[in-house]
Amino acid sequence: MTARLYWLFTAAFLGIAVHIATILYLPNASFGRNLARVTNQAPNNSFFVMKPEQQVALLATATAQDIVGLCLVDVAKGNVVISAHGLNQLWSVAIYNASGHQVYAINDVEAGTGDFNIELSKSKSLWQQVAGKPDAEDAKVIENIGWHAELSENSAIAVLWMPVPDANQRPALESVVRATSCKAK
Repeated sequence: MTARLYWLFTAAFLGIAVHIATILYLPNASFGRNLARVTNQAPNNSFFVMKPEQQVALLATATAQDIVGLCLVDVAKGNVVISAHGLNQLWSVAIYNASGHQVYAINDVEAGTGDFNIELSKSKSLWQQVAGKPDAEDAKVIENIGWHAELSENSAIAVLWMPVPDANQRPALESVVRATSCKAK
């Protein structure tokens, strides 16, 4: 009886461990694999609009009618600025670090306008924050009129999503989204 109880608990524990590992690991692994496939030749710090079939494969919430743009951000050599103008309808921008965790997000309601600039920079380490003195770069960030986010890692991905209510509007809206820039400062 004790042997059966031991193996029953062992099997249950193993099943729970495998289930938890699958829940925690599989979504990040599949997203990373899909992202690598979609962005295999995309340069860093440049914005591009995804093809409808790619965006549906990458983002579970996107439809083929939506417009999704990506920017592979690299702040290793300095700050990166994402700018968009004329997005006069529902839109959302989310920035994810290399680990897949959301670092920053903003949408049309929070921005209050169809124009935005988001400056991304590498965050200082705890030691740099405690021992360091404010420098000229800190003053520039404070004076920045747009939005600012700090990344704990050198690389990130920025996702601009815009739903399109009418398929006839897609070409016009896509040309506005294509004017978005993502470049080193």
